[in-house]
Amino acid sequence: MATTLLWVAIASLLGGVGHVILAKGMKVVGAAAIGSPLARTLSNPWVLLGVALQAAFFFIYMALLSREDVSKVLPLTTLNYIIVALLAQLMLAEAVTPLRWTGIGFIVLGVFLVSRT
Repeated sequence: MATTLLWVAIASLLGGVGHVILAKGMKVVGAAAIGSPLARTLSNPWVLLGVALQAAFFFIYMALLSREDVSKVLPLTTLNYIIVALLAQLMLAEAVTPLRWTGIGFIVLGVFLVSRT
C-alpha cells in the first residue's frame, strides 16, 4: 500500500502540474477558435510540457490500475485538486476563494474516508 500511495502522489503531482502548465500555455496561445493556428499551439513550450506531464500521469495511472482497484486509485488522485488550486494561485494569479477551498477540503475528506476502506 505504501508503494501505491507513493506512486499516486507522484502521479497526482505530475497531473496537477501538467494541468496548470497546459493552462498557462493555452493562455499564451490565446482563445481557441475554428481555424486557429494549430502549429502555434503545438509549438508552444508550455503546451508541450503540459501535455508531456499529463502523459506521464496517464502512464503511471495505467500502471496503478494494473495492480489496484480503480475504486481505490481514482479517488486518491484527487490530490490534483489541491495541487492545481495552489499552483493556479501562484503561477496564473487565479483567485481561489475560501468557498472553493472548502469544497476542496470536502473532497479531501471524502478521499480520506474512501482510503480507509
